[in-house]
Amino acid sequence: MQAFLLIDLSEEIAFEKPILKMVRQHAPAIPVFDIDARSDATLQQYAVRLLQENPETVVCVKSGAGDLNRLLPLLEELLLPQPQRHILLIGEHPRFLRMLQARPGIAYTLLANEEALRQFLTKSV
Repeated sequence: MQAFLLIDLSEEIAFEKPILKMVRQHAPAIPVFDIDARSDATLQQYAVRLLQENPETVVCVKSGAGDLNRLLPLLEELLLPQPQRHILLIGEHPRFLRMLQARPGIAYTLLANEEALRQFLTKSV
């Protein structure tokens, strides 16, 4: 893992995100970036650049009611097959899951909750 990107589609408004704290504990040397459905175009450009410059990025998508359509530029990059990239989907987001299933070259894992993410990170880092 060269980088970690959190895409938070939940409607929770919190400055500190427990997922990012967990990742920083497991892999303090890697760049960590987060974005949500309310993020502006500039932040999305930074996220796209992170994905382009770090092919071994783990992307964690925290499901929720956030508007996926607002993140289209990021989704276009995210859904390009990248053999070293891995997408983690926490919770259920049927539309995003269908997008992933329609692209066989994309590696993804469904996780039930943040504890499952902790176990995944412990195994992979």
